[in-house]
Amino acid sequence: MLFENFFLNSFVIFLAAYLIGSFPTAYIAGKIKKINISEAGNKNVGGTNAVFVLGKPLGIAVLIIDIGKGLLVVWLASIFSFYHPFIPMLAVVFTTIGHNWMFPIKFKGGKGTGVLVGSLIYLAPFSIPVLFLILIPLASFLVKDSFLGVGIGMFFFSFIMWAWKGNYYWPIFMVFLTVIYSLRCLNLYITYFTEKRRYLNPFVRMMLKPFLKKK
Repeated sequence: MLFENFFLNSFVIFLAAYLIGSFPTAYIAGKIKKINISEAGNKNVGGTNAVFVLGKPLGIAVLIIDIGKGLLVVWLASIFSFYHPFIPMLAVVFTTIGHNWMFPIKFKGGKGTGVLVGSLIYLAPFSIPVLFLILIPLASFLVKDSFLGVGIGMFFFSFIMWAWKGNYYWPIFMVFLTVIYSLRCLNLYITYFTEKRRYLNPFVRMMLKPFLKKK
């Protein structure tokens, strides 16, 4: 532990987690190519949008760094909390808040899915295919929208992990992340219902290609 006082130690961990999350990888990568990523593609300042806006080499590098944020934070939080069962999860929550609302770029940000992948690599690696290859594509297919599909997939994943791990920390952790993701996507959720907006990102389209009707 960094400090003997549990609450002070936890505060420092959460503050560091937020600052790590706030590192604007995609924005900096966009500046290298003279592209404002917050105004390009789906305007998401994250790894997925970077792949399609900035090109695969730079975009994949951004994606790896975003994943690394989650992995680094949960690893460090585990060490400095003396492997507390819940503090590392809460640290990931703060990292996601930092990633979604990055203070260096006026609180613009991504959606936090890369951070989630990184945290799951450490916490529960075998759960990653369940969420990203089954639940999210299935939900996206049913609602015909990737943004809403991710939120739905994450919500149901919360309870699958509760049953799988037998640990109530998991649903609390994942519901927190679902709420944070949904707040970041609130306008997209609203336009889904009010303007019948629909969007399937290219990754999901590729996975669901056999099931999608050709226009």
